[in-house]
Amino acid sequence: MSHFFKPYEGKSPYVFVSYAHRQSDAVVDTIRILHDKGWRVWYDEGIPAGSDWPANIAQHMQECERVLFFLSGRAMESPNCYSEMRTASRLGKPILVVRLEDTPVRENWKDILEGSREIPLLDTASSRAGGILESGFFLRRFRRSLREAVPWQLLGLAASLILFLLSAGILAALAAGFFAPEEPERPAVSYQEPEPEPEPEPVQVQVVELGEAERYFAVNFPDRQQERAIRRVLDIPEEEIYRWQIAEIRELYFCGNMTTEGLENVAFDKDGTCRVNGAPVVTGQVSDLSLLKNAVKLEKLALICQPLEDLTSLGGHLLLEELSLAGSSVSDISDLKDLPGLKTLRLEYTEVKDLTPLEEIPSLRNVTVSRQMLPLQWSDDAVYSVLLIQEP
Repeated sequence: MSHFFKPYEGKSPYVFVSYAHRQSDAVVDTIRILHDKGWRVWYDEGIPAGSDWPANIAQHMQECERVLFFLSGRAMESPNCYSEMRTASRLGKPILVVRLEDTPVRENWKDILEGSREIPLLDTASSRAGGILESGFFLRRFRRSLREAVPWQLLGLAASLILFLLSAGILAALAAGFFAPEEPERPAVSYQEPEPEPEPEPVQVQVVELGEAERYFAVNFPDRQQERAIRRVLDIPEEEIYRWQIAEIRELYFCGNMTTEGLENVAFDKDGTCRVNGAPVVTGQVSDLSLLKNAVKLEKLALICQPLEDLTSLGGHLLLEELSLAGSSVSDISDLKDLPGLKTLRLEYTEVKDLTPLEEIPSLRNVTVSRQMLPLQWSDDAVYSVLLIQEP
């Protein structure tokens, strides 16, 4: 059976795949695993014959949210790959580089791939697919819904066939009963209970340990600010940092373009300017929170004055008790309902107007807001208290 599969077509968020056609076996084997796990991916196998190929590529690049680039010497020689990735860079699409071979990035590609994230060289399709998913590049909104996953056409054909067979069976039974001759009376037969069958032996399950690549997957930092903060917390100035080390972090503080060890000296002016020890801070770099989903023991997190829009990666932090988003550009906090242990939330000087999603957090006790956020919407039955900060 062909390893190719039908790419995603639709209006929901998806990932565009760029690769050299001569290496389609390795690439398609990898992205097929992602497809089979329920992720929306598009690659050029979905372009109908006879259609305008460049226009189709340009349309899908325009409509995608992120780009997966399989890096190799042949890919860097391909004019199509160069054109696709140059367009992705111009459009500001986030790029994840997946290495197929150990080859240096050529000079004419360095500007295109500058700032993109990368996973190291892995040998098999399954390890590459695992590395892509472990990197956090695929966001939860890229998953296919149940409605998309169900093959409705096949189900319709199957239902029609079942109805046909049932109808034929009923007609055959009626005909057999109408024309069958009367059977002679049979002598009574004694019935003996069969001996119970022996219980089957339990199946022995062998636990398979994770491979080295999965247990010690090196971290690719989304931005320099997160790298500085995490290296300082872990006291690892230069060496590679692995995912199991991220999982040990309990407190992280980002304040504007600075990383602090606490919030004792952080304050806001009347106009909303954030200051640390009296010095004003500028907006930070932290916008991609996918790395933080690995910090499963995180208890305190501050993302003050950051260009935040997507909070989905914060969902599922079971131990997170204190979260500050003060001064950040966040407006939608519906994803915070997946923080079951959250007790304190600071939202002052944000664009948030609706607090009702927080009603699904049973442990929440205090939510801090500022005057410029009023009026706010929340339920009178909310278990948490809304505190208006005293402006200087």
